Amino acid sequence: MDSNKRKEAPNASGENKGAKRSKGGSGGKWQTPHQKTKIAASRGHGTIGPGDIGIWATCARNQEGRATTELKSLLYQYAEKFYGIAAQPDESDDDDEVDIEASIRKEAAAMGEKNGKPKMFSPVRLDIECVLFFKTQPPIDPVDFVRRICEDIISSGTRSTRYINRLTPMALMGKATEKGLSELASTVLREHFQLAELETPSGNGEKEADESTPKPPRHSYAIRPTIRNHNSLKRDVVIKQVASLIGDTHSVNLTKPDKVILIEIYQTVCGMSVVGGDWETLKRYNLSELYQPRPKVGAAAEAGAGAGGTRAVDSPKKEAVSATGASTATDSLEPSK
Repeated sequence: MDSNKRKEAPNASGENKGAKRSKGGSGGKWQTPHQKTKIAASRGHGTIGPGDIGIWATCARNQEGRATTELKSLLYQYAEKFYGIAAQPDESDDDDEVDIEASIRKEAAAMGEKNGKPKMFSPVRLDIECVLFFKTQPPIDPVDFVRRICEDIISSGTRSTRYINRLTPMALMGKATEKGLSELASTVLREHFQLAELETPSGNGEKEADESTPKPPRHSYAIRPTIRNHNSLKRDVVIKQVASLIGDTHSVNLTKPDKVILIEIYQTVCGMSVVGGDWETLKRYNLSELYQPRPKVGAAAEAGAGAGGTRAVDSPKKEAVSATGASTATDSLEPSK
């Protein structure tokens, strides 16, 4: 054994001094505790609970911080355009270097406004990759708001986002239990459908609508559930339970429905909204796809034929969602459900 060789003493953390230092989430840049706190705050805080409304968003992997900043800017941009609501720039616009003095001034101003109006858009920090959630406040209607954003992107042809993929509006959030799902569905769906509970048995055993209740138009529908970080409610159970609440005057259409029922389940909360049949035309509200140039009619038809096309299915209510309801290629970076 060579006596000239010396063992390298471990440092306080038990690692060798020569070990390579991990860059962590700061891209290798040194950050003060204050900077780290500011960056964490910009990515969201708080929780999602029953009664909340808001917008889910998917984003590129490992870009949640930048995507949060980008989406917040986009939402305020369109809030001002559609509702005349000015932005409230009270957080850092990026997660690189932070001006500490400017941050302190912003924090002091924000503390003075805590007793005022709630923020129009508030990000919620999630423990899941590639997914964001922003709470919204009236007069913002998430369903109408997101649809108008998509329509404006198509009409303008201008790309203003880099990290955001799909937006999914939530008209209302409830508890992710069978009872909570039923209560949520009854509240959200009654504005768009004749509910089964409002139908009364006729003399021949068939159901007829209660004449005392205004009748919504007869809509065809499809149900599109998404489940993340949740093991209690299963996809088939969710579809069957929601479909059972809708009256028989409405029919299932998996190819060209008049209405699409979007359901998002995450941990202990469940959200729901009803969007129009143009949801498919608007690329399921996937902003990254809306920016892409549309193929020619002949090319699109040929591509559809090559993929086997979409087959019309007359299925029972429990199958009110197509087998092709999985995420598209642009959401391939999202975590598995």
